[in-house]
Amino acid sequence: MMKHRDLIFLAVPLSVLVLVAVAIGLLVHQFRAFERAYVQDARETLVQDTRFVAQVISPDLAAGRLPAIQETFAFFRGKPLRFTLVAPDGKVAADSDADAGALSNHADRPEIRDVASDDDFVTRYSVTMNAWLLYHAMSLEDGWVLRASLPAEAVGAAISQARLAVLLALCAGLALALALALYLFLRVRPHFNALQASAVAVARGRLDTPIGVPADGPLRELAKAVAVMARQLRNRIDELRRERDDFDTLFNTLREPLLLVAPNGDILRSNRAAAKLFGEAVARPGFRIERTACPDLIAYVRAAFDEPTLHGREIPFDDGGTPRALLAHAVRMEREGALCVLILLTDLTDLRRLESFRSDFVANVSHEIKTPLAAILSTVETLTDIPLDDAGRRRCLDILARQARRLNDLVQDILSLAAIERRQTSGARDFHDLRLDSLAADALALVQDDAERAGVRLLADPDPLPPVTVRGDAHLLEQTLVNLLSNALRHSGSPTVTLGLKVEDGAALLSVADHGCGIAAEHLPRLFERFYRVHADRSRENGGTGLGLAIVKHVALLHHGSVDVRSTPGQGSVFTLRLPLP
Repeated sequence: MMKHRDLIFLAVPLSVLVLVAVAIGLLVHQFRAFERAYVQDARETLVQDTRFVAQVISPDLAAGRLPAIQETFAFFRGKPLRFTLVAPDGKVAADSDADAGALSNHADRPEIRDVASDDDFVTRYSVTMNAWLLYHAMSLEDGWVLRASLPAEAVGAAISQARLAVLLALCAGLALALALALYLFLRVRPHFNALQASAVAVARGRLDTPIGVPADGPLRELAKAVAVMARQLRNRIDELRRERDDFDTLFNTLREPLLLVAPNGDILRSNRAAAKLFGEAVARPGFRIERTACPDLIAYVRAAFDEPTLHGREIPFDDGGTPRALLAHAVRMEREGALCVLILLTDLTDLRRLESFRSDFVANVSHEIKTPLAAILSTVETLTDIPLDDAGRRRCLDILARQARRLNDLVQDILSLAAIERRQTSGARDFHDLRLDSLAADALALVQDDAERAGVRLLADPDPLPPVTVRGDAHLLEQTLVNLLSNALRHSGSPTVTLGLKVEDGAALLSVADHGCGIAAEHLPRLFERFYRVHADRSRENGGTGLGLAIVKHVALLHHGSVDVRSTPGQGSVFTLRLPLP
């Protein structure tokens, strides 16, 4: 089947052919008009010449001077025009090209027999002249007839030349159309087809398609222009793709959720942080702001479309269990000619939690410091204002020493916890290889005196402890084990405390187990919080600061480990410190 582009190529030669056909039609029409005009002109010329000759010979004919008439006719001898004077009886009296006496009687000649008017013409074959002649006869006085003749081939020669010109024009037109068609199909069409195929491939996104440029021909400059355009388009698309990728990377790496909202509420664009906050469905087409289930955010977005300038607003949001505080900022912008609103959401939850934590921490520290300070101040006032004996002064001094140690322990624990948190946030570890079995033995030795005073037996499981090497801070890990052992000695009421060490699932497990009072389940989730105590009064009496387990937790985190507790009231507790092996 012929393709449309082939029809285009055919249209040019067909148009030329049509023009040639129209021109030939006009030529044929004009040729026929020329033929009629030429014949008519020849006849009129023949009539005029006959009249002129008739006027010339009339005096001689009237005087009977036939020789004079023959001399006049002799002027036309050898010329196309032939004149013959015929007597009333049909006998030829004079002739310009033949001997009158040798000619037969002309009375039966059609042009002589039917002579009537100037419009009568006869074309017939002349035996005398051995040619086709055009005859015209004119009546003279007393029945004489003057006949003029003109060779028909003289008229036909001009017509034949005109016909030949028309035929040559026809052949030239057909040859031109054929040459143009062959040139277009053999030279232009292949280059055009290749150029069209390349342009279609580029338009469909195959930008690396080569554009063939012919060495010459009418399509060379067009092909060069298309090649330059394709190269510029490819470079521009590559540039836009890089800009889009950079924008997407920046857009999606922002920690704050971003939402681009249309006037009808559709979310046109969102980043990964928004998908994490509202769910993966937020990135799907057709997701509306109403589906975020956040009425305050919906109202804020609607207000952003109505007010040119809108300040940030803190919005509460519950993502299914965790109440959050979001600070929303709106920016009006145009996208494809339509007004849109870009919403930036900053999660203030951690900040609010930190502010609450800081407030609680200050309140807890103040409360923890207030009690020993009050005891110290009251004891100092007693020593100052009341006369005491030696026993009373010793009791007051014991109170001052005990409360001062309590303050010192609290300050030391606060400083230790702050130092550990600084190391966590700064990324500085400065760890070394160390033997956990040796470190555990040292921790047992440090609390041995306290265990003996409390009447508690310290055990190792297994005994001896297996050699296990980890990377870490020996001082902090030793402090962690001492805190766990001290808590078990002070608060469990167990007759035995066991320190265990084993390797499991690529980690070293250090455990401190007792068989004492245990801890109720409602206390376990908050057990590692700062200043949280299961029994606050008893803990203070035993000298606890409320920060020991918090220090244990942060030391575990610093070592990329974890700590957990399992406890059953009346049966005891097990604290397990998990440290990754090198």
